[in-house]
Amino acid sequence: MGTSFRAEAIGQDGHFGTFNTFVGRRALLADLRGAMGGADSTRLVTLTGGPGVGKTRLAKEYARQVESAYEHGVRFVDLRGVPAGDTALLEQALMSAVRVPSQSARDLRASLVTYLRDRRMLLILDNCEHLVEEVGDLVSTLLRGAPHLRVLTTTRTLLALDGEALVMVPPLELPAEDGPLNLKVESVQLLVQRARTGAPGWKLTDENWPAVRQILRRFGGLPLGIELVVGQMRSLSPEVIAARLDNSPHQETLNKLIGPSYEVCEPAEQLLLAAVSVFTGSFDLEGAERVCAGEGLTEHAVAEALAGLVDRSLVVPFPNRARYELLEPVRQFAAQRLQRLPDAGAAVRRRHRDHYRQVAAQHAAGFRGENEIELLRAVEVDMPNLRAALGALHQDPTAATEALQMAVDMARTRWWTYSGRLPEQSLWLNRALAVAPAVPSVLRASAIALDAWMMLCLGEGREAVLARIAEAEAMAPAGEPVAALLFIKGAQVLLIDGDRAGMDLLRESHRRWLSYGPGALVDAHLTEILLTMGSVLLGEPEEGRRVAADFLAECRRLRAEWGMAWALWCRAVSLIRFDDDPRAAVRVLLESVRGQQRIGDRWTPLFTLPVLAWALARCGRRYATAAARLLGAADGLHQATGIQLSRKLRVFAVLRELAERAVAEHLTGEQYDKAYAVQVGTVEDAFALVLDGKYIDSALDDEPFGGAPPGDAAAGRAMTPHLTPTEDAVLRHVMEGLTNKEIAEAMHIGPRTVETHVSSILSKMGVRNRLQLVTYLSGPRVRR
Repeated sequence: MGTSFRAEAIGQDGHFGTFNTFVGRRALLADLRGAMGGADSTRLVTLTGGPGVGKTRLAKEYARQVESAYEHGVRFVDLRGVPAGDTALLEQALMSAVRVPSQSARDLRASLVTYLRDRRMLLILDNCEHLVEEVGDLVSTLLRGAPHLRVLTTTRTLLALDGEALVMVPPLELPAEDGPLNLKVESVQLLVQRARTGAPGWKLTDENWPAVRQILRRFGGLPLGIELVVGQMRSLSPEVIAARLDNSPHQETLNKLIGPSYEVCEPAEQLLLAAVSVFTGSFDLEGAERVCAGEGLTEHAVAEALAGLVDRSLVVPFPNRARYELLEPVRQFAAQRLQRLPDAGAAVRRRHRDHYRQVAAQHAAGFRGENEIELLRAVEVDMPNLRAALGALHQDPTAATEALQMAVDMARTRWWTYSGRLPEQSLWLNRALAVAPAVPSVLRASAIALDAWMMLCLGEGREAVLARIAEAEAMAPAGEPVAALLFIKGAQVLLIDGDRAGMDLLRESHRRWLSYGPGALVDAHLTEILLTMGSVLLGEPEEGRRVAADFLAECRRLRAEWGMAWALWCRAVSLIRFDDDPRAAVRVLLESVRGQQRIGDRWTPLFTLPVLAWALARCGRRYATAAARLLGAADGLHQATGIQLSRKLRVFAVLRELAERAVAEHLTGEQYDKAYAVQVGTVEDAFALVLDGKYIDSALDDEPFGGAPPGDAAAGRAMTPHLTPTEDAVLRHVMEGLTNKEIAEAMHIGPRTVETHVSSILSKMGVRNRLQLVTYLSGPRVRR
């Protein structure tokens, strides 16, 4: 079974605003508002009814009407493609729905409860009938742990939970059997409204009313049936349609609804309708041609037949006609037809799997430069089918290697990072690793290395990351360097240990990526980001300035919007560390944040807030409150996501420490606590805080900054010095007040050697003498 879910916000981007007018259901909507919003309201309501009755449309319309009443919004998740019994993907679907960027906790359910505990939100779970037990268990847990959460489900089977309120969704109101034309009847209203756009030129008259009345009653007031019959009205009169319905031999519900429209299709259209049932979610023309051509259909015939299915309302086009989808009852009907063609069905499903495996590889190979956001959004749109292909490969014992390759390619697209869904990357990598042959290969070592990178990004502990790296090393072919393995080893040394030695490994990884050819540019680009970060965090001024400027220029040249966010981040750190210009750094970081918001980046903000706080605090006392607010916002995001970058990654721990020290120069503990308390829990809230302008825009004034003492400026240049073990020992003696001679005697080394070590420490810390060093390391701290 394929794997898919859609998780989106109502009212935020308009996606779930219906494409056509919502008709009728006023009394039902009032009942629903009473059930969920009255004085004696329940927190769990289930919409139930048969197929085609309009449960999903009703839920979306209700969400549109009440969205403003929920402080933290309405979230909608379509569960059609989550396989029965797959609790992990169900929980991941909800994580995506409530827009938690990522989380390090393996217990996603606990993360959901923590995130939702203080939020006033409506969660809509659509198409739950195949997951009744799993959804019921999860919803019960969420409602117990999140007292302000409300849940609306659509299903043909009740969840059977305590406190669950049931709202039956009946068919639309029907005209009386021999009644006159009445435009106030809901089913009549829907037919007339849809005919305006679906059958231009057709009009309801007293003459055709008897046939129309017969059609409406024959469909029993089911909205789906009415939508489908409008497609036939372009070419058939109501009298002909009514006669066909009377003669239809089909009695089961799906056939009753869809059979008449299907029977008037051309043979090619019938074949195509059956074939497109393999798609999960939406699809484009190219996908239809690649997957459905064959078994009597050419690629040219696919395009023509697809247009015919759209005309008959069996396939629903998106507004720009770039993509298409099937309503769920139509998909079920079409899937039944495909099952009657076992050989053709197997071939179509295989082509679907192979097509999206190739799509994943193409997305990974093409990611770099001005098209990177376009590709990331293409991955977003294709995700339901990509998940379905991953699931199909995973279930085929003969395709284990292909499953692993696709999981690796999906990880390399960076979509999991961009969208803040790294745990799902780990889910697919580990599922594929579990079925693929456990023998050394570049592919297997790379997959494990990518999983280790995910662990590092989520703030997993050093020992856990090292253990996963060791597993990758054990799977690497003897004598063959693996670029992904070199990358994660370098990243671990650089980011977790704070050691410049990691950059040597990253440079070797970069060379290996480039040797693989153009298809590995995405991997080389990520390595370049880390090398630039290392240069500005741990490097010397000349190197750091040069590398940051070169990387920013390269991203601008390529018009690489996502890479630009990181290039600007590195440039800002360089401005603070090496040029003592925090005002310029603020400008650069605001440019980065605006870009992150524009492209929908849900990962980079976690890294940006502490640096922006540091830069603002360095601007002087008047900006310290804004800096403290940003530190609170950063911690709020970290708490919501479970990611503790400042605790697990040495370089970011020191960066956070520098920001806190800079704030502490200007605020008392009470002042800090008050500002810090303004926390945020979502990336959207973080964007709003940063770009609000109330606290930050004044930092861009032309007047000189004041209040940053020399010690603070020195601290700014002292990003995160990596000291050798000997230098660490020397530093401890310096802090104890020992002279060079006394240190030499205590350590049994020569005074000149001590002098060399002290000079190295001063250089790495960015201070001029012992007094500044001791002042900096003994400086005030603020409470976290």
